[in-house]
Amino acid sequence: MTIKTLDSNQARNNWRDMLDAVQSKETDVVITRYNKPVATVVAYEDYLAVRDELDKRRIERTRKRAQAEVMATMLASESVLARDWNTAEEDEAWADL
Repeated sequence: MTIKTLDSNQARNNWRDMLDAVQSKETDVVITRYNKPVATVVAYEDYLAVRDELDKRRIERTRKRAQAEVMATMLASESVLARDWNTAEEDEAWADL
C-alpha cells in the first residue's frame, strides 16, 4: 500500500488523479494544510471495513473533550470559592447597594 501526501492545493488541482489512485486500492492519500495532516482519502470499501471503529474513536474523543471542559470549569469554580469574600473593600462596596 502506497501513502501519498498532498497539500490542499495539490489535492484540489489534481482531484481526479487522486480519486483514480485511491480507487485502484493501491494508494491512500493524506491531505495536509500548512504541513499538518487534516484528512485522508481511502477507498470506500476500506472505509466501510473500519467505520465502526472510527465511530467508537470519535465518540471517545468527544467524551474526553467534554470531561476536560468539566474539569476546567470545576477548577475555575474552586479558585472563586476559595477566595476570601469578607474583605473590608467588599463590605464597603456592598454597603452602598
